[in-house]
Amino acid sequence: MLKNIIMSLLLCTFLSAESFDEFLQKAIKNSPYMESSALAVKQTKEQGNILTRYENPTLELEYSSFEPDIGSNDNGYRIGYSQPIRLWGVSEDKKNLTDANNKNADINYAQKRAIFIRDISLAYTSYSEANKLLNLSDESLSIAKKIYEISIARLESGTISQGIKLQAQVDYEMSKNSKSTLSLAAMDSYYSLLKIAGISKEIELENDYEFKINSNIENIENPTIKVLRSQQYQALSEAQLNSNTVESIDLFAEIENEPEQDVLRVGVNLPLAIFNNRSQEKTIAMLQASRIELLMKNENARLNMDFIRLKKERKALVELNVNNEKILKTQLKLLKMYEDGYKISNINLLQLQDIKHKVIQTKRALIQIYTALNQNAIYTNFYQGTYNE
Repeated sequence: MLKNIIMSLLLCTFLSAESFDEFLQKAIKNSPYMESSALAVKQTKEQGNILTRYENPTLELEYSSFEPDIGSNDNGYRIGYSQPIRLWGVSEDKKNLTDANNKNADINYAQKRAIFIRDISLAYTSYSEANKLLNLSDESLSIAKKIYEISIARLESGTISQGIKLQAQVDYEMSKNSKSTLSLAAMDSYYSLLKIAGISKEIELENDYEFKINSNIENIENPTIKVLRSQQYQALSEAQLNSNTVESIDLFAEIENEPEQDVLRVGVNLPLAIFNNRSQEKTIAMLQASRIELLMKNENARLNMDFIRLKKERKALVELNVNNEKILKTQLKLLKMYEDGYKISNINLLQLQDIKHKVIQTKRALIQIYTALNQNAIYTNFYQGTYNE
């Protein structure tokens, strides 16, 4: 009865556990970090509205009192109105710079999203590996327990010494300690994953997922290169705007009432770009664009090296995985022969323990290779701009 209840609970847990895809989409949707990054995009667009908006007009109201030495006192007034008028072409340059800023904000958000997905994916591989190693420790403990029980039986029959039985006991106790250590590591990796995802409550999560390299990379670009390209376009747009030595003129009109006359004035205030023609601002923006061009060349060279390394690494990992699977198959066959033979003959217990350790070591290596292959796919997708979605 108790066994059925436990199995039912385990089955319910398995059925309710979230897959990595579900977990990732939930994290992207609910992450405060991503919400903050989205607000930064809105903030940039509002700043763009500030850049392109027109300046307010100015209204001047003035009252005058005249007190001549001869004659009666009198009053007067003056009303003045002025409006900055943006010169031809400046509005277009401001709009282009605003568009460049908005585009850069969108691309920066996409880069942060890509990094967020990459970091969650890498954290998940650590979580998955820790749980698989924990499950492997159960297997290791089971084998160690079996060997220990066999050693007790052989000691009672007088076919082995007390020292050999103690060695089996030590191995069993060490396997239990190893499981406790791996259990702590699995717990740490679980909470680290939740912390990176920005999730504040515990959830049931599956511990296996295979990351694959996305081969559909048409019209896809590395996120860092995209950010640099958009920053370069920003700098060029800013340089174009700063090429306007004067952005606006002030058109004004005023009416002045005096005791003996009314005065109407209409005119224009023309800024004279004598000491400040904004050439320095334009030069700085052009230098920034040139710097970014060099940074893109450097980043492309680094990416090429990363792709070469990842490709060679993946090939080596695949070969290593195949070799370890062959070795494991032979080791398992040998382990079974020794386990069966030890029950009926005087096979060396230390040899049996050595085979057991090698089996566990090979299985551990296969788990680590699987993790390395997943991380290789994650980095490959990130560098080529497919983001593991």
